[in-house]
Amino acid sequence: MEVGPGLGSLTLGLLEVADRVTAVEIDPLLARHLPTTVAARLPTRADRFALVQADAMEVTELPGPAPTALVANLPYNVAVPVLLHMLETFPSIERTLVMVQSEVADRLAAGPGNKVYGVPSVKANWYAEVKRAGAIGRNVFWPAPNVDSGLVSLVRRDPPVTTATRQQVFAVVDAAFAQRRKTLRAALAGWAGSPAAAEAALTAAGIDFRLRGETLTVEQFARIAEARPDRPTAPGASAQPDAPAAE
Repeated sequence: MEVGPGLGSLTLGLLEVADRVTAVEIDPLLARHLPTTVAARLPTRADRFALVQADAMEVTELPGPAPTALVANLPYNVAVPVLLHMLETFPSIERTLVMVQSEVADRLAAGPGNKVYGVPSVKANWYAEVKRAGAIGRNVFWPAPNVDSGLVSLVRRDPPVTTATRQQVFAVVDAAFAQRRKTLRAALAGWAGSPAAAEAALTAAGIDFRLRGETLTVEQFARIAEARPDRPTAPGASAQPDAPAAE
């Protein structure tokens, strides 16, 4: 699957090496011309190409076999929510390579303790092992943007083993980083109901309440979600789609 194929230069390269390519394009003008471009440039592979004209944030199904790889040059202002939506909606995606703004790439690939570690870092780690895969200067584009870009590689892995749902874990993550300068006891007070309840949940999870969210792994956030006293535990409870990341 390719998100945002534009004029199709990357699409053509993908079609030469992939079994099939499904492109998701929101712009109606670009979407109208892309099949013609593919047919003209790669006529022997045109039957292995499919186009979905839609907002990537609203796509929930694709024609043909389930995608196993995601490639995208993501618009910088929606890069994180689009990436998280795709990883959640299409669990068949095993490998992902996306180009995003350099600062966004740093955040996605950051580990605990890094100054840019935050909501995107933790949520991406729920789904995959995330690494920086390269840097791209602004001068390779025309017209040149005002920012540098970076490649991010994500390899799917199982989420943490937990009795909490993804939605419950992500709620802890959002709360912890909404006030990232505060200790977890203070930052999670609203989530837990009070500072004392937050401290009790953190203690039950085996986590020092004086720490800050930027020091925790996704597995530790899952333990905190499990420890919330009033957490619903109905069998078969499922998470809802991700809200856009706060960072």
